[in-house]
Amino acid sequence: MASAAIQALLFDYGLTLVTFSRPDGALLRAHAEVARRLQEAGLGPVPPAETLLAKVHDRVEHAVARHDAMGRLREIDAAAEERRAYATLGLQLSDELLDEIAAITQEAWREGAVVAEGAVDTLAELRGRGLRLGLCSNASYRSASLHAQLAHLGLAGLFDSVTFSSEIGWRKPAPQIFAAALGALGVEASRCAMVGDRRREDIAGARAAGMASIRTREHRDDPGPGDADAVIDRLSDLVELLFPPQHGGNRGSVVGDDNIPLTRGIKQEAR
Repeated sequence: MASAAIQALLFDYGLTLVTFSRPDGALLRAHAEVARRLQEAGLGPVPPAETLLAKVHDRVEHAVARHDAMGRLREIDAAAEERRAYATLGLQLSDELLDEIAAITQEAWREGAVVAEGAVDTLAELRGRGLRLGLCSNASYRSASLHAQLAHLGLAGLFDSVTFSSEIGWRKPAPQIFAAALGALGVEASRCAMVGDRRREDIAGARAAGMASIRTREHRDDPGPGDADAVIDRLSDLVELLFPPQHGGNRGSVVGDDNIPLTRGIKQEAR
């Protein structure tokens, strides 16, 4: 990799900045509201919330999980999957109604999202030190709901750009999503490092795009061939990794100094 100073970081979302657990109670309440909205729209007969949850929401979740497991680069059309799921129940939804109820179900997932400990402070510290920060996430669902979730979690204001695969139509490690994320962030690949938890999607994809890579194993460990330029145990390790403590007259930072090779500062595991 060519010598360059890091000016920006791209972050993965799930299992890097945020963890998720299924919020069963919130999802059931959301689908009770969905049933009410469907009845108000004159559709019917409308199944109970439990059936909608199992036959629509969970069917879409399984389709998205299968798509991810197959490693396909084109993003799945989650809205089309949802429309087909409702059709199997004899319910034909307009685009407006489908979007309205998708927002309700996605809002319920906020109750299952938890920001990783120290993530907000770490992002704020990195921004305070002059780095541009972007989000680059494989997320198949309604774009507006994803952005609303970021705001709800207090993360939206910490990023200079946000790129979701549902907006681009391509999933990591496809070069198209990295190109879009770098363009939105306004930085060259050689000046940016990708921070994520998955070797194929985050690390290999970033390397192919010409970026440095940092793998976090805080919430999932994915070691193996072709690993990242650096591996960290916690997201908070990023600050010391990129801005090492001074040793004599050599500050050792890989940020903001064109005379310091990118790999010299991060080609190791942080402990």
